[in-house]
Amino acid sequence: MKYLVAFFVLVLASGLAPTVSADNPISFDAYRAAVAQALDHVTQARAQAVNARAPLLNQAAAALEPIHAVTLPSGAQAAIDNTELVALIRDPDKTSVAQTRLVALRDALTQPLAPIAANDLAALQNILQHPPFASEPSALPTWLQEILQRIARVFDRGVDNLTRGVFDVRDVIILFGVVLVIGVVWYFIRGLRRNLVQEEALAIFSKARATRTPNEAFHSAQQFVNQGDYRSAVRQLYLATLLLLDQRGKIKYDPTLTNREYLAQASNDARVTAALAPIVEIFDRAWYGFEPVTPTEFDAYRARVEQVKEL
Repeated sequence: MKYLVAFFVLVLASGLAPTVSADNPISFDAYRAAVAQALDHVTQARAQAVNARAPLLNQAAAALEPIHAVTLPSGAQAAIDNTELVALIRDPDKTSVAQTRLVALRDALTQPLAPIAANDLAALQNILQHPPFASEPSALPTWLQEILQRIARVFDRGVDNLTRGVFDVRDVIILFGVVLVIGVVWYFIRGLRRNLVQEEALAIFSKARATRTPNEAFHSAQQFVNQGDYRSAVRQLYLATLLLLDQRGKIKYDPTLTNREYLAQASNDARVTAALAPIVEIFDRAWYGFEPVTPTEFDAYRARVEQVKEL
């Protein structure tokens, strides 16, 4: 055990095993030449489209796949497992990662060699058993991990092609699919949120006094307008609408009822439904949807509420 750097590189990049392989070992120089050859093929492959990389990547993998043991300059033999590195090289979606790994391995193999002590080897093995060299067990289900890995590979390939200005049909289809999925999810969440708003009880009125009049609500709305708080003013006008309809026997006001339940009460009278529906819609957008209300929009809303007095 004489050469620290060489041993470290073989362990880290190629999966060093603790026992010597019985397969025909190659020399340290031959191993460096094989790494350089594999790197050359991978570099050429990266310059091509993803679907055209396979021949060069197979040649790169073939340069390392037969190597199972290396004879170090000290005469000691080290067993090598290139399985993971070869699999990385064969994956056309990870060509840039394979190139980076091979460059690091090539550069490390050219460093001056130094003796390795038993304590250093034990410390190295301990380091390699912890992250980032060894991944911790994931709490995610296997199927979800696979989906996330596929998504990561798609983005890796997209970034790789973007840097070289090369795209193929598959990239365009995948990009369109991702955008479509995001759009569908956004539309679903938006619709779900609106449905929840419609079903939510008017808790904002639950703390109000049990007996309130439309005039009190109109007065409160004007106070909020004077303060520039049109959102709260819309809320008060909506309350005034419910109280007006309650006075006229069109609905039964109850602060625990939902907007949809108020509309259901008014469904027997087409005029009331036509007047109440847009008032409810604007209130939902302003109060639950936090949409800004301009003075002009508020005046139009107040005019709608005033029309309820004529029902």
